[in-house]
Amino acid sequence: MTSTNDQQANPASSDAPADGTHTDAPPVSEARTKTAVHIRLLERDYRLAVHDDEKQALVDAAQKLDARMREIRDQGKIHAADRIAIMAALEASLESVKLSQASKRTNHVTDQQAIAQQADDETLLMRMQSLSQRLSDALT
Repeated sequence: MTSTNDQQANPASSDAPADGTHTDAPPVSEARTKTAVHIRLLERDYRLAVHDDEKQALVDAAQKLDARMREIRDQGKIHAADRIAIMAALEASLESVKLSQASKRTNHVTDQQAIAQQADDETLLMRMQSLSQRLSDALT
C-alpha cells in the first residue's frame, strides 16, 4: 500500500539485459496492479494506492481505525488529531503484538503435542512389532 504521493514509476521490462545480468523485477504479466482507494479518518480524506486483493482489508481496517479514533476524541481527554491517531495506532499495534504472541504460544503447544503424539506412535509401533515377533515365534 502506498499513498499516491509516495508512488514512483517502476517500469518492468520483459527483455533481459544484454550483459546477462538478472534483475528481480517481475515480468509484466506477473505485475500486480494497484487501484486508488479513498478512505476517511476523523473527517480527513486520504487517497491510497493498494493492490486489488488488499483493497477490502484496507477499507475494513480504515473503518475500524476511524471508529476507534472517534471514540478517543469523544472521550474528551485528547483533542489534537495527531495525538488521537498516535493513541489509536499504539492500541492497534499492541493488539497485533498480543495476537502474534498468542499465536506463537499456540504454535509452540501444537508443536509439543505433535512431538508427544509422534513419540506415542513410535512406542505403539515398537510394541506392535514386538508382539508380532512374539506371536510369530509362538506359532512356529
